[in-house]
Amino acid sequence: MLRHVRVSEPSSGLSCRFRLLDDPAPRSAQALWVLAGQGGSYDAIHAMWTGPEISCPIPAAAFPAEAGLDRLVLENATSFPEAGDLAVVYAGENSWKGQPPFAFFDIGLFYGAGARLLMPMGWVMASVCAEVIPEDLAQYRAGCGVIRRNGACRLTFSQVD
Repeated sequence: MLRHVRVSEPSSGLSCRFRLLDDPAPRSAQALWVLAGQGGSYDAIHAMWTGPEISCPIPAAAFPAEAGLDRLVLENATSFPEAGDLAVVYAGENSWKGQPPFAFFDIGLFYGAGARLLMPMGWVMASVCAEVIPEDLAQYRAGCGVIRRNGACRLTFSQVD
């Protein structure tokens, strides 16, 4: 069964559907599905180091236990996400020097070519667990471009029936 989540941000016009990649990234896709099922909006910014990415770091405490963040492993991993990829990184508390003082689940929305996960602490790999559906790609790129120009925003994640 195909599952989809919607990512939206009203001021940019962003409202796109992502197909969960349950086969190559089952645990990461399930964590995203659980987050989308509880609703809510989260702070996001245009990434500084990785290129064409909107980054949405969510404190692990915002997730219910059934999300299974403590069981996440790299799945369908890459350091070079492609346009349309939704990739996630789970960082436990104090994993990297300079990170927030809590565990978090970072959702990266990659909307253009040339992305790379080279951070100040070195190369990072992320689990690609969803991809924008083809008919939403142009609107996705346009909305992410508006977010890039406007700065910080709040992304809403919801399950699609």
